[in-house]
This record gives sequence, structure tokens and C-alpha cells, in this order.
Amino acid sequence: MSSEKTLRYNYRLKPTQEQADMLVLFSAYARGIWNLLLSETERRYRYDKKFLFYKDMAALLKELKTFEEFAWLKSMDSAAAQQVARDLDQALRNKISNSKHYGFPQFKPSYQRKKLHADSFRAVNNNNCVRIENGCLKVPKVGLVPIKLHRKIPGKITTVTIQYEAGHWYASFVVKVPAAAPVEHIERSIGLDLNSQQLVVGSDGFTVLNPKHLAQSEARLKRIQRQLSRRKKGSTRWRKSKLKLQKIHQTIARQRQDLLHQISNQITNDYDLIVVEGLNVKGMQQWNGRMVGDAGWAMLAQHLAYKSELKGKLFHAINRFAPTTKECCECGHLQHVRLDERVYKCGECRAVRPRDWNSGINIQRTGIEELCASGTLVRWDNPATARKKLADQTKVLGDQPKFARGTAQREAA
Repeated sequence: MSSEKTLRYNYRLKPTQEQADMLVLFSAYARGIWNLLLSETERRYRYDKKFLFYKDMAALLKELKTFEEFAWLKSMDSAAAQQVARDLDQALRNKISNSKHYGFPQFKPSYQRKKLHADSFRAVNNNNCVRIENGCLKVPKVGLVPIKLHRKIPGKITTVTIQYEAGHWYASFVVKVPAAAPVEHIERSIGLDLNSQQLVVGSDGFTVLNPKHLAQSEARLKRIQRQLSRRKKGSTRWRKSKLKLQKIHQTIARQRQDLLHQISNQITNDYDLIVVEGLNVKGMQQWNGRMVGDAGWAMLAQHLAYKSELKGKLFHAINRFAPTTKECCECGHLQHVRLDERVYKCGECRAVRPRDWNSGINIQRTGIEELCASGTLVRWDNPATARKKLADQTKVLGDQPKFARGTAQREAA
């Protein structure tokens, strides 16, 4: 039985000057509502040690509309104003539930400090008020804004975030998309080793080189950064240099995102079971942040996870402490391997294999063992006896995908 999954789709907007001014104004209103509610929340906490949550925030916004000095609240879409209150409510709850991971909400900078960079507000699709009509996006209290529909929106729109980035306006839709039914039999599986030289190395020899987009644009970045540092902050020439810098970073991010989408699409189309390393990306960035950030390992794992679910495939991240690099995929012997050693030479069985390929095979085997141990996979040797084994365990494993033992051995060979 298929289910729905929430995905995000981004499109370029081409508003008129009048519409752009309205979008800027609504973004400023959203920022003002956030700061207003946060200020009232802090004041209330100092008074009676209680936070202001969504129900009280929504009631406060309704009361403030009656005052002349807050007449600007009537100009903004009420659902968009309530969405700001929901966001602040969620930020407060995150801080209360996990104070080590989340910080306390901060006040958003004014327009003069922000310089219109990354300004945004979110509209909610109530009663089909946010829709595509005649090649335009219908935005509440703004009207029909021309949009560049480079692909069809595949599902029902729930919300849309209108945001300004690097000189252009964009619409980011949250859409509910139907997901495929889970696979019943694992035909092809792969273990993926992620590194900096080859971005992906699979257990069957699948390899993707790392283009290192940040390094390719580093010379241009340095030139524009030096130019920006010589400008007087806030001047017209300073804004132009800053916009150039923003566009370069945007280009790098899009190049990286496009490559990761292509890789994740190819893998999830070709394989039924995808196993990756459970890397501590945040910890690895402490010793080489530029290299780790440019590779986009965490982003690739996220793409593989949600696309596997969307296509009915199985995705698994193994225990990060599994010795996949140290272990020989032939005999299981463990030995220390330096970072500069790109070839694994086993001291026990004398097998010689590329280091990353050896790790990919170990990742695949470890992932299959973990899934079988947890009951997610049913593993058998003889398909003729599979029906009898499943009949005995229908209540526990009847709805889980099956995996033939010989598949991993054939692919490793």
C-alpha cells in the first residue's frame, strides 16, 4: 500500500517591480512579527516564568490588529502571520526539549543590516489560495506572480516559501507526493564508501569522481572577496561586490546539488538495497571542514534516504564504528590502514584490493547482516524452501523484503 511523502520543489519567480515591492514588504512584516512575538515572549517569561506559545501568540496578533500603530498587520495575509507564530512556537519547543542541540530563538536583523539577502515569508494553501494559474503563482494579497515552471508540480501544495536569494525571488513549494510500495524481493544491493577523491565507490565497482566544485571556483572567490574587503561597507559598489559573491556561492551550491541528485537518482533506480556508512560529518569537519563540506556526504545520504523511500527501495546506514576500512573483505583480518594508503594489502591472505572498494564490500556485508539481525530482511539459501520458511514466520516477517544469500556473493565476485 502506497503512502504519501512530503517533498520540496523550488522554482524561479519573475515578479514585476510592484509585486517585488510587495514581497519585500511582506518579508519585512514577517520579520517584524517574529521580533514582536519573541520580545513579548521574553517579557512574559521575566514576569511569570512562562513562555508564550502558539495559541497565545495567535490571540495576541488578533488583539494587536485593533490598535492603530499595528494596522500594518492587516495588510499581511493572516495565514502567513500565523505561520510565523508557529515557527517561533516550534523554535521554543526545540530549545525546551533539547537545549544542548538547539539554541534560544534570536531576533532577526533589520532590513538595513540584512540588505535584502535571504529575506522570506511563508504562505499556507488554505482553500486553494496558493495555486498555479496561467503560468503564474497565485500568492495571497500579492496576486498572480509569473513563475518559471521548468517541471510540473507532482502533488498537492501545502505551503510555499517566497524567498530572495542572490538577486532573484524563488518559490519553494512543500508538496505531498505518493510513495511507491516497498519492494518484496531484493534483487540488487550495493554498499557505498564515501571519500574525498572518489565521491562514491560501490561494492560492485560503481565509482563517481569528486569534481570539487568549491576548489574549481576558489580563485574567483578570492578575487571577489578581496574586492569586497576594499569597498566601504554599505556603499553601492560594496552591494554590487556582495551580490557577485552571493551568486558565485549560489552557483557552487547548485553544481553540488545537481551532481548529488544525479548520483542518488542513478543509485536508487539501479539498486533495491543501498547501504552507506554512518559518518559523523560534523566531527569530521573539525579537521578538514572545506573538504568535507565540498563533498556533500551528508546531503548525499539524505537524498538516498528519501528517494529510496519514495521509490520503495531499502536504505540503511551502518554503525559508524564498524571497522569497514580495517577489515579485509576476503578473510576478515583486521589491520591498521593509514589515510595515505589507497590500496589495501591484507597481511593474512595477501589479497590486494583498492582501499575504497574493499570498504564498500564490507559496508554492504555489514548492512545486510544488521538488517537480517533486526528482522528487516529474510535471508535464505534455496528459493524453493523460501515459501515454507515465510509461512512459518508470517506474523513476524511476512511483510518484510526478502534477500537471497547468493546475490551478495555474485556481486562481490
